[in-house]
Amino acid sequence: MIRDTRTPTLSLASRRFRAIALMVLAAVAAPVAAADTPSAAVPHAPEVRLAGEIVTLPIVMVREYPFIEGEVAGVKGKLMLDTGMGEPFVINDHRVPMTGGTKIGTGFFGSGQTFDIRLQAGVDGVRIGALRYPRVTNVQSQDARMLERITPDFLGWVGQAAFASHAMKLDYRRLTATFYKGGPEAFTRGETVIAVLPFETRKLPNIPLLPARIGDLDAIVSLDTGMNGSLAISEEKRQRLVAAGLIKPTQDPEAFDLHGVRIAGMAAATFPAIEVEEGPSPSAKSVGITEDTELELGYVFLRNYKTVWDYRAKRLYLLAP
Repeated sequence: MIRDTRTPTLSLASRRFRAIALMVLAAVAAPVAAADTPSAAVPHAPEVRLAGEIVTLPIVMVREYPFIEGEVAGVKGKLMLDTGMGEPFVINDHRVPMTGGTKIGTGFFGSGQTFDIRLQAGVDGVRIGALRYPRVTNVQSQDARMLERITPDFLGWVGQAAFASHAMKLDYRRLTATFYKGGPEAFTRGETVIAVLPFETRKLPNIPLLPARIGDLDAIVSLDTGMNGSLAISEEKRQRLVAAGLIKPTQDPEAFDLHGVRIAGMAAATFPAIEVEEGPSPSAKSVGITEDTELELGYVFLRNYKTVWDYRAKRLYLLAP
C-alpha cells in the first residue's frame, strides 16, 4: 500500500503503482454467478496468450520502461510489457472508457485518493503489436492515470501470464521482445551466454528472486521490467553501506549510486542512480519477501544484456548484447 503522500517522481510512481497491482493480484474475489458477468472463477483474459513457436514484437522505450504499441476498443496507445504484472492483460480505464464491471478491489494513490479495480465481462478490438484479439473476456481494469505521467497514451499492461508458456528474450538495444515456445536450444542459438541464473518465486509466480550480497550484507534481488531500480534497506544497514563507500549520492537528491553488488555469485557490479528507501519495500509482503534488504532491479540491470526470462525452468539467461 502507498504510504508516502509526496508527489512521486516518474520512477517512484511506477514502483508504487506496481505495489498496488501486486496486492490486488494477491487478493481473492468471490465468484460471480451470472453468465453475462465476469467471474474470478475462470482465467482472466484467456484469449491473450501466445500461440506460435516464435513470436517477435517490437518494443518502444519511454525512459526506462518497455512498451508495445497497441489498441483497445478503438483507442490507440502503448501497453507496458511488465513482468511485475501477473495478469495477462490489464486495461487503464482512465484512458480507455469502460462501463460496468464487477469491483474486485481498491487501490490507493499517494495522495490518498482511491480507485476501483474492476473485472470486466469483455472488451472488443484489442491489438498488441501485430497480434489481434477480436474480443478479450473476463479482463481486469483499473485507473492507472499515474502512469500517464510516463506516457499520456498509456493503455494498460501486458503481464507475465500472457507469455507463461514461452521464454521471453528482451533486447533493449534492438528494441524487440521475442518469445520462444522451445527451450535453450532455441533461444540461445547464435548467442553468447554470459551467465545462467537460477531463480525462485514465492507468493507470486511472476517475480523472480535471486540471492545477492552488497558489500558484506546479505540481500534479495527481485526482477521486474516495469521499473528502473530501488534499494529497500534499514537505516542502520544503509549507514553501514554509506560508511563503506558503497552508497554514494548523485546530483539528484533522490538517486544514489550503489556499488559492490554481487548477484548469485557474479562479479561485483555498480548500479547508478537508483532509489534508496527505508525498507521493507511496499510490495515485499505480496511477493513473499522476508529479508530486510531488497534490491529491486529493472532497466538499470537489464539494459546491460539481452535477457531471457524462462519461468518454466526458473532460469534467467544473460546474453551478450
